[in-house]
Amino acid sequence: MLPRFAILIVAILLSACQEKSTPPAKALAKNEASTPDLFFKKNQAEWDSLLQFIGQNPQDINLWERPPLKHALRLLLGPQLNVFKQYMEKCSPVLQDKVLYIRGSMQDESKGQAYLLIDIENRKLEVGLISNGKLEVLSTPGEAIRLPDDLKPLTDNLSIQM
Repeated sequence: MLPRFAILIVAILLSACQEKSTPPAKALAKNEASTPDLFFKKNQAEWDSLLQFIGQNPQDINLWERPPLKHALRLLLGPQLNVFKQYMEKCSPVLQDKVLYIRGSMQDESKGQAYLLIDIENRKLEVGLISNGKLEVLSTPGEAIRLPDDLKPLTDNLSIQM
């Protein structure tokens, strides 16, 4: 009788552990919805709304805190978001050359520069962080975003890290 009882207890414990290790469908869906790829594939209206800011200074309109950039920059940059914001202390207005773009720097340009490319049609971003003659490029997956002609002199002769 004791061995049967022990087997029954072990079976119950194993089934209880197994149920907890498999996430419920709702939890799985929530994790998938927060992945960067899915975020960038939706919200077209929010991306289109960025066109209204052409010619405006990002600091004046608090651009980094507006949808979809607020979430998109956090997903793309993670802990480097603060570096990006520092490198954008002094920046150009939002410009357009097939894509939206912004160029920025710290007050002392030699300490750090950055650029942001926004491809509204494909809901993609590219951020370039420039420090000590090195360019670190962070971008959403897929085909590269065309670099506007105005930014080419900025990136020429830099060692690129991806």
